Amino acid sequence: MLRSLNLNLSGGIHIQMMERQSGIFIGERNVAIGWSSHGKENSVIGNISGQSNLLLNNISILNDPDLVDTPIDDRDINISFENPGDENTTTNINLEGINVNRIEQNSSIFLGKAHVNGMDANQKTNTSQGAVLGHNNQQLSNLNLNNDQDLVDTFIDDRDIKVANVEREI
Repeated sequence: MLRSLNLNLSGGIHIQMMERQSGIFIGERNVAIGWSSHGKENSVIGNISGQSNLLLNNISILNDPDLVDTPIDDRDINISFENPGDENTTTNINLEGINVNRIEQNSSIFLGKAHVNGMDANQKTNTSQGAVLGHNNQQLSNLNLNNDQDLVDTFIDDRDIKVANVEREI
């Protein structure tokens, strides 16, 4: 069996922001089975990034009086089979560098052979304004309200059967 990975990364990996359930996989054999990520987030303003941002005289109010808040049922069944591989592969990857500004939720970057199964992310997010990105943004005298009057909020029923067939070397 001939199986080889030649990875030449001369510059490096630079990441500015990664969200939940994200990843960077580098190698000859990347196996990720049964990923799960669940949650609820309330944010009135959200993330602020960049340079010279000005927020002045803001009033932020968050009111979330749920009787039951984010019940999660995540009874996954993860099954992985490893089968003998018969591939003769040679992989050459030459990169000067990897630059990532932002990886959103449930996203990945793969270099090399990857077997990914079962990635799931469930989330409820309330944002009155959202993210502020960039340079020289200004916000003056804003009023941000978030009112979430649910009796049962964000019921997540994520019962999956996840089956992966992964080849392996003999």
